[in-house]
Amino acid sequence: MDGDNVSSESVFGSLDGLEMGALSNPPMRPIWIADLLFYRFNRSVKYDDIGKILVLDEVTGWNEIWPRLLFSLPFLVPYTIAIVLNFVLFLLSLARARRSDHRKVHCLFANLGFCNVLLSAGFFIYTFLLDVYYDVDSFNTLLNLNAGTSKYGIWPLAKQIIHTEMVDNLALAQSLILLFVSIDRYMSLFENYSPYARHTLIIWIVAVFPYFLSIFVFDLQLMNMVVGSNLAAVIRLSCFMTPVPLSLVFAVCAVVRLVQNPTSVRRKKDDLGCAATLLVILLLQLIEKFGLFLELLHSNFNFEITVGSREGDLTLRIVLGYIYMTSHYLFLASPVYIPVLLLLFVGFYRSRLLQGVKRFWRCITCKPREHLDYSTETMRSIIAEQTRQRQLKSFGY
Repeated sequence: MDGDNVSSESVFGSLDGLEMGALSNPPMRPIWIADLLFYRFNRSVKYDDIGKILVLDEVTGWNEIWPRLLFSLPFLVPYTIAIVLNFVLFLLSLARARRSDHRKVHCLFANLGFCNVLLSAGFFIYTFLLDVYYDVDSFNTLLNLNAGTSKYGIWPLAKQIIHTEMVDNLALAQSLILLFVSIDRYMSLFENYSPYARHTLIIWIVAVFPYFLSIFVFDLQLMNMVVGSNLAAVIRLSCFMTPVPLSLVFAVCAVVRLVQNPTSVRRKKDDLGCAATLLVILLLQLIEKFGLFLELLHSNFNFEITVGSREGDLTLRIVLGYIYMTSHYLFLASPVYIPVLLLLFVGFYRSRLLQGVKRFWRCITCKPREHLDYSTETMRSIIAEQTRQRQLKSFGY
């Protein structure tokens, strides 16, 4: 698709025959994340002797689908696990007795879990359609295969939702939410910063803002219509790469400050664990974004890195190939490793997860609830308060 003719494509991503060309051609520029991850370069469209496409006839035979399903399970199972883990993260973040008890960082993590649920669902649906049910090379091929059928009208909309919104745009929303979390961790270092979310309207604005930016402001198709394909790709690449380095700056500042001079003795352990876990997540995100950034530069602008010798260029291409592959797998695994790291290494989530596991175990084993000894708990509270007061005095508070 040429940048000057981008307005000829509808908002729902419908593609005409001239734009598509041969079914197995690589996706047309501008190319984005879903094109890189889900275009199957090693798969061709199948025809019979008279040139009729065989794919639509084959999908009715379950004997063909089961082998493809088994082959795709190493991807489909982690996507399913990611949906479950992020749903647990979402519930644990918001399961409080009163709304005024919600901390801002927990609300942001709940939003991150919600984003990862949608992203994992997009990965699952995309993989199932391309690799299991239809066995085709790209979503554009699905559009051509269903052209002229009674249900063709749903496929351009399906591509817009699955390809553009659930993969391309949510990848940017994920980075923006992590940026908000990093800013919150940095702001929590200041004494006058309230860690609690008091105003429901502000909570909703902050929650919706990353999706608004990724779906409307920095959407690649909408920017193509306004500024052209080349400038739109430059703007989108800048927005894609900027949030993670900024997040790293805030996260590093938070970790260093908490290690050197903790501002809240009472929450020191949980705050430090949260900031350190966030730093690990952002380091993985930086590797992922760097590889995808180089690949998007190469795919959209023919950007090449050369050494000057034939052997050196060959070695460099091999290294870049491994970098691209690593970034692909890190991006696909991001909805899995983010909740795993948060649930295991942030004290708030770890304690709540253990409590939930204990309650579930008592339920399935039919054990009675433990009786609370109020006198013992009162004494523990008094000792804990005295310990906290001594710690505050030792730090000069």
